[in-house]
Amino acid sequence: MAKAAGVCLRALAPILVAMMPVTSLALEGDAGRGKRAFQRCYSCHSVDPNEKAKLQGPSLYRIMGRPAAAISDFEYSDAMRAKAAAGLVWDATTLDRYVADPESLVPGTRMSVPLRDDRERADLIAYLALSGQYNP
Repeated sequence: MAKAAGVCLRALAPILVAMMPVTSLALEGDAGRGKRAFQRCYSCHSVDPNEKAKLQGPSLYRIMGRPAAAISDFEYSDAMRAKAAAGLVWDATTLDRYVADPESLVPGTRMSVPLRDDRERADLIAYLALSGQYNP
């Protein structure tokens, strides 16, 4: 029985790999290209820890591992605060899903500019990861 289960799993492996989310791609992004991809974001967001301008979006500095809606002086949408209360934490997987289709992860979000290209999202996430992990 164990041998048959092993054969069955090996046969299913290509199907399972094809069904995997883009998460592995997010971990393999190129931060240099991601910096260029961030040019689409910088009118609303910053990765500069010393940014003083009031932007439309929250700072993305050290976003990895940060709970949603965690910046105290930023006015988040009700939808984002609700997701935060439900436990949403930003990591490569959640960022990938959100940037690909913000409305599907956080219905009612104010962010409305999806980035549909898998490679460009992976690169962007690699760039965002350069600022380090969230450290309250």
